[in-house]
Amino acid sequence: MGLAFEEIYGLPDAFANVEFSGRTDFAIFWDALGHRGMDKDDFSGQLDRFRALYVQRLEAILPHKDGHILPGVSQVISRLADLGAAQGVATGNFKGGAELKLRRYGLDRWLNGGGYGDNSADRADVVAEGAADVRRAHGLNGACEVYVIGDTPFDVEAARANGFKVIAVATGRHDVATLAGCSPDATLLDLRDTNRVVGLIGNLSPNPSPGRARGTGASAS
Repeated sequence: MGLAFEEIYGLPDAFANVEFSGRTDFAIFWDALGHRGMDKDDFSGQLDRFRALYVQRLEAILPHKDGHILPGVSQVISRLADLGAAQGVATGNFKGGAELKLRRYGLDRWLNGGGYGDNSADRADVVAEGAADVRRAHGLNGACEVYVIGDTPFDVEAARANGFKVIAVATGRHDVATLAGCSPDATLLDLRDTNRVVGLIGNLSPNPSPGRARGTGASAS
């Protein structure tokens, strides 16, 4: 993002004082412009130009980065897929960037559909969009249960704003105590215990019944 901003505006380190965790790329770019005193009159056009260049730069850089999937994530997603859960993403990332990351680490085979940070600063909008898109992709009705797994207080708030269940996991910048203080339905240190995570999703339902469709949303930072 820094490279794209500098290439367009000639300003380095534009995101040095911008908070990223749990926020949308839309909001992050807005803040960067504000911190640099940039004109936002044509914000939509600026956003389109920045997003396009950012995705190009990310595609070139991503293969050379030492990223990795956090422990337990693949196992949980795979198990839920085997159980017939419809899964997608609810991420603050631009859609193009999120798709590159998912494809790079092989998670795109399980996560179909989602909500992205292209059009709103409100993470609740992203979670709502993600749930609706996953439902459409899998032919589910509006009554299906939705579970959000996220690693920031914003994920918990976004899930609650939509009436969804939420499991907070402390694999990001927020510890267990901080996340638990946001009153999620459950708080975990990480996702290593596949049986526990999958069991929580069943047990959090007030009246789980065999064959009832469930949707899960995996929130990516």
